[in-house]
Amino acid sequence: MTPPTAVDFESAYRELKAIAQRELSRHAGHTLSATALVHEAYLKLAGHTAPADRAHLVSLVVRAMRQILIDEARRRQAEKRGGGAMRITLTPELAVVDDDDSVLALDQAISELKAAHPRMGEVVELHFWGGIDFGEIAGLLGVDRRTVNRDWTAARALIARALESRAD
Repeated sequence: MTPPTAVDFESAYRELKAIAQRELSRHAGHTLSATALVHEAYLKLAGHTAPADRAHLVSLVVRAMRQILIDEARRRQAEKRGGGAMRITLTPELAVVDDDDSVLALDQAISELKAAHPRMGEVVELHFWGGIDFGEIAGLLGVDRRTVNRDWTAARALIARALESRAD
């Protein structure tokens, strides 16, 4: 495998920064900048074997960003130990998560979904955490866009059910 050229690196860096900016815009209270989030994700992935293809790279980076944001939410939650009502909106558009408790509950629900339905979980992770559109997700996963849409619809219902059961 040949090393990436400067143009490839710059293109990939811009794409990762755009993913990070979309992600941070949907989560209130984060103190990280998009640049810092991309750099943290890089540090988390540095030293690992290079991904075989773009789909694997995007998946790894989105997962790393998700872990970083969840770790930050846990840190802030531990600092304030506050409660509050869970407020998560999962719409066909990207969702908005308002507090650390909600971020952690959503992360747990997505982790459970990924364990039970790996492809559905991957769709949610790429779309919700990575802000990647369904057409691109279909290409990354090698499935039809209708399959991604069905997975998203079913996953939203399963996640909503999981979150409601936690709220009760």
